[in-house]
Amino acid sequence: MSHRFDAIDRLRGLIMVVMAIDHASYFIARMHPAETWAFPPPYYDTPLAFFTRWITHLCAPGFFLLMGAGMGWFSEARLKAGWSRRRIARHFVTRGLLLLGIQHLVENPAWVLGELSGAAPEVRLPGDAGDIYVGFAVITALGASMIFWSVFTTARAVVIAALVVVAMGASIWMTPSPEHASNSYSVGMRLLFVPGRTGVVQALYAVVPWLVPAGLGLLLARAITRQPSGVAVRAALAGLFLIALFVTLRSLGVGDYHAPTPGAIGFLTLTKYPPSLDFLLVTLGLDLILLAILSLPAIGGPTSPLATFGRAPLFFYLLHLYVFGVLSFFFPRGTTFAVMYVTWAGAVVAMYPVCRWYAAFKSRQPPNSIWRLL
Repeated sequence: MSHRFDAIDRLRGLIMVVMAIDHASYFIARMHPAETWAFPPPYYDTPLAFFTRWITHLCAPGFFLLMGAGMGWFSEARLKAGWSRRRIARHFVTRGLLLLGIQHLVENPAWVLGELSGAAPEVRLPGDAGDIYVGFAVITALGASMIFWSVFTTARAVVIAALVVVAMGASIWMTPSPEHASNSYSVGMRLLFVPGRTGVVQALYAVVPWLVPAGLGLLLARAITRQPSGVAVRAALAGLFLIALFVTLRSLGVGDYHAPTPGAIGFLTLTKYPPSLDFLLVTLGLDLILLAILSLPAIGGPTSPLATFGRAPLFFYLLHLYVFGVLSFFFPRGTTFAVMYVTWAGAVVAMYPVCRWYAAFKSRQPPNSIWRLL
């Protein structure tokens, strides 16, 4: 495995571990704000509460960015191995459909554990109220994005870039203003553009804006393949550029669905559902800087814990939800952040041997194995 892929694995593993903080907050501390287009940003009574939520914002954009990069590298490798473009697209469509099934059949039941074990965090969402719903979340958007980009993995870079711009522009154009929070939008609008609830359908990750980081991942793979040397420097410069652009736009009061409020927390509190331009700029910028750091030769190797988690991301994702779901029965009324962080760290350490075993098992399977899709 090349050095650049080791760095990608380590970044993916770091993202998984940080993401687990957010879900530990939901299951263990029973706290989980939602930054939506429709309502004013959440209030944080302490810097720790803000940091606990904000640091995990890096994860979803990172998921999509690395998924797109992985699609790019997989396509390149399979073309060299003699696969046709149609076979490559069919592979990604199959995996995308599998992710859609996993969302409803495997992931969603894990969230039910948190509701059965005690008081679930109150997450205020636009649209219809109701206790019974079918959730469409990050796995759904990942699967749908994979299906969309499956036919563009070998397209010209200018085509991919144009589609990224169109997706971002369409998301901004189609996202309503807050006074429409109670409107009953169609299920299609919920799934594609406007997060919220319509009837029994609850969509947090509207698909179209999340096409943006996945498409950028395809371009990232192209850039690294074309010039594999100097990845750390170029990733760092790109990340700093995105962050500088975020600071500029946010200072001007543009690029997000809510104007910044005074103070650092107000400046950094951004809309995630759907991801605003400012949200994607700062999170992807930080993800690229982390990639630069993790690309340094002194930072771990292919057998490091982060790389191990990164080689089994979906397995880790599903496993940690059920681990925290079971642990939630010990915290029916929630707990402090200190206890939550200790529980999170202990769970991550306990899951490492299982993820190491699965990553080794997965690596031994042929490219067309169903286990490779997981």
